[in-house]
Amino acid sequence: MSSRVELLIDGNRHGGWKSVDIRRSLNAVADHFDLSVTEKWSESSEPAPVRSGAECQVFINDELVITGYVDDALPAYDANQHSLVVSGRSKTADLVDCSSRRKTWSNPRKLEAIARELAEPFGIEVVVEADTGAPIKAPAVEAGQPFYEALEQMGRYRAVIFVCDPQGRLVITKPPRGRIDTALALGKNIRKGSGRFSVRDRFSQIIVQGQQPGDDLLSGEQAASPEGVSTDPVIRYRPQVIVADTAVDTAGCRQRAENETRRRRGRGRGLTYTVAGWRHEGGLWTPGFEVAVRDQWLGIEDDMIIDSVQLLLDGQGERAEIQVVPPSAWDLTAEPEPVKEQEGLW
Repeated sequence: MSSRVELLIDGNRHGGWKSVDIRRSLNAVADHFDLSVTEKWSESSEPAPVRSGAECQVFINDELVITGYVDDALPAYDANQHSLVVSGRSKTADLVDCSSRRKTWSNPRKLEAIARELAEPFGIEVVVEADTGAPIKAPAVEAGQPFYEALEQMGRYRAVIFVCDPQGRLVITKPPRGRIDTALALGKNIRKGSGRFSVRDRFSQIIVQGQQPGDDLLSGEQAASPEGVSTDPVIRYRPQVIVADTAVDTAGCRQRAENETRRRRGRGRGLTYTVAGWRHEGGLWTPGFEVAVRDQWLGIEDDMIIDSVQLLLDGQGERAEIQVVPPSAWDLTAEPEPVKEQEGLW
């Protein structure tokens, strides 16, 4: 029996969707939905009152899944049938899309305080699930820089990421967010599986180069020299140089290089599984949680992190496509903050 999906707008519940695509990912701070229906004309047919820009909620069997806004409403018809496609994202999408003039803070601020100040005008609440450590020393949002990009950058200094929750709130967290007791197991719940074992984005040596502004004690040549190196010994000779986009010292370059190597190694071992239905024994399949994978055919007998989930309903039935990655792909280590004026290097 298929799950019941409803879109709530202005107190009206819209159901009967024939196609559903709900995407949730650790790599996207806003969840996304596409809902569509195509029906033959009938005397009782009326156009659904769905308008773009409307605040909305998506429910699965009365369980709230997404709170956000309708991005697109696409009605269409011909002589025989009418159709409607509705797409939208979580409220946090506004932080991805929007930017402003340059904004700075005169005093150090905790990451969650910065996030709340930036999110408040959009009506977005902030939830803290992970320790954010010491205040950010010199927080800033550059002119034209998307708010989420600035927050994501500051999050790297505290080894945390930003996701959203079903209420449309901005969540500061660190994978894994918990554990799912239901394993992904070949011969049990896995209907289809595929692996991506790739070295395309891996390098034998990653060199991160930074630039410190010079002063009376630090010459221009010395200032331009900070660099950090990380190696991946199983990769053939394939070097890559990354130029840091902020002023950073040698320690910062080294940490960035190590993070890049570790992340790329983990993401080179991604797996995608298709399971029937949208739920495990404890609830909906959700990104960020640790899950056991038992797949003898692909040679995986290990705990993995759910990287993304796609909940699908179409002519092939109801199913979930779950992408998992090794924990090393989300083994976050704090990167040093950019060199600051207060430290006498500007």
